[in-house]
Amino acid sequence: FMQCGFAMVEAGCVRSKNTKNILLKNILDACIGALVWWLVGYGVAFGGPNDGPFIGVVATGSTESYLMIQQDWAADYEGNGHEYASWFFQFTFAATSATIVSGGVAERCSLSAYLIYSVCL
Repeated sequence: FMQCGFAMVEAGCVRSKNTKNILLKNILDACIGALVWWLVGYGVAFGGPNDGPFIGVVATGSTESYLMIQQDWAADYEGNGHEYASWFFQFTFAATSATIVSGGVAERCSLSAYLIYSVCL
């Protein structure tokens, strides 16, 4: 709901010719934010002492993983969905932080520059 709210506020604050651009930025914030949060952000935020040489990759012999799908492949994994709920909750705030910036730079920067900034954020 936060993404929809920011999209409506930003669409109301820009000139009508830029409405499509700002709505596209909001959709891309959610989509790209989900991928980047899943690949890198969750491992950075919730990494532990058993991390491997790269963020989100487990050390040899460890059963933990921050690329969450990987642990579901294990035959002995009995997850109750808590990891996914936690991931989704944290993702919404990470994506919202990028969306707040999109309102601040509305009509002021190109789409490619904004996407690069959004991925880094």
